[in-house]
Amino acid sequence: MEEQRKIDLAFLNRYYESGRSNILVVYGHRNIEQNSLIFKFIENRRSVFYTARSCSSTEQVLLWAGELMEEGSVLAKTPTYTDIFETAFAATGRNPVIFVIKNFEYIIKSSDTFMKELTDFVQKNGKYRQILVLLMSNDVSWVENSMVSSLGALSAHIAGFRKIKPLSFAEMRAYFKNMPYKDAVLTYSVLGGQTLLWRYFDDSLSFRENVIKNILDPGSFLYGEALRLTEYSLRETSVYHTLLSEMARGANKLNDIYHVTGFSRAKISVYLKTLIHHDFAEKAYSFGNAGRENVMKGVYRICDPLLDFYFRFIFPNESSLLQMPADKFYDIFISAGIQNYAGTYFRSVCREYILRLEERGLFPFEIEEEGEWIGKEGNIDIIAQSEMGDTALGICSWQKTLTHADLEKLEYCAKKARLEGDVIYLFSTAGFDNWLLDAALKPGCKLKLIGIDELTNG
Repeated sequence: MEEQRKIDLAFLNRYYESGRSNILVVYGHRNIEQNSLIFKFIENRRSVFYTARSCSSTEQVLLWAGELMEEGSVLAKTPTYTDIFETAFAATGRNPVIFVIKNFEYIIKSSDTFMKELTDFVQKNGKYRQILVLLMSNDVSWVENSMVSSLGALSAHIAGFRKIKPLSFAEMRAYFKNMPYKDAVLTYSVLGGQTLLWRYFDDSLSFRENVIKNILDPGSFLYGEALRLTEYSLRETSVYHTLLSEMARGANKLNDIYHVTGFSRAKISVYLKTLIHHDFAEKAYSFGNAGRENVMKGVYRICDPLLDFYFRFIFPNESSLLQMPADKFYDIFISAGIQNYAGTYFRSVCREYILRLEERGLFPFEIEEEGEWIGKEGNIDIIAQSEMGDTALGICSWQKTLTHADLEKLEYCAKKARLEGDVIYLFSTAGFDNWLLDAALKPGCKLKLIGIDELTNG
């Protein structure tokens, strides 16, 4: 099991091992696999598992009752949720029991009584035998922004929340054992840490071959997944697709989006917030409070890699995709821009490298805060700072040799940000000029050069 999922499992196990009855909410992006984590958690433990459907409350009860009757339980013709809970509970013996209700938002949205019946059931029976309820959802926005208001006072009965997050680049590399490093970074720039998408790529193929076969082919699952994702989560997709298309094209400030779309600023703000709530976009913030007058404020960007890739390369050229072979489309519309596109995601890979160094005790100090700096005249890709103020700065170069001039630009940006780097990390998959190589060898030099060999084996 991946390291992050071990941490998630430990979180759930703490509640189980406490011996107390509780209700937890476990949720995450719909393309992040949750089932294997939950099945590992309930392995060799008494459990009740139900997957809710999008249907009326009456139909939901009948479906759940039907599943229980298939297993040999006896229920009335018109059972209530309480009848279902008690019947399932009685069938699990005397040990602690875990109730797992997947897609529970479908039940909440159609039933006024479900949560009251559930909390009453747990309060009544959980005094004498541990009952741990896991309410699972793939609707991130609803859980984080609407669920509590929907449940009202009943939300106080929820003891904990666990957001199942994307996995790291290192964990993706472990999954694709045969994939070359550079192809892995390119793949990460399209699939990210969304584990349910990984199954559609083949590490015996090159990145180009994977994209042609598994994204550009109209018969492939990933061909339509970006639009399914937005249509599943959003209303008025014509507005959202317009915003995503322009953001992918480079309009990353509200005023820029206003000028290219013609939508009102108020409307854009509301829709951007919704994209952020769904983890489709993010508002970038610069590290620290000093040098704020030199910071670019209000920068928005797409943070879902599959949506970013789709709206960057496919959405504006879809007519051409349907009129030419997929390999020709890749060479004309993707090949020239993919390296620049991947550079953004390479920064995340380098940041992860820094955090792994710290975990292994190989970083100069313990990191208290980390982030980036987005300046009006340039950026600092990585900033890490200790509680005592020790500071590391970093820049990341994908497919471009770093030079002394790049270091000088970093130092210029650091001055604007009012930061002084005690150590400077320069990342490049294409190497470094002689000045940097010589400088890094001098005693006491604060430069750390991280090239392709260190990245591949790090």
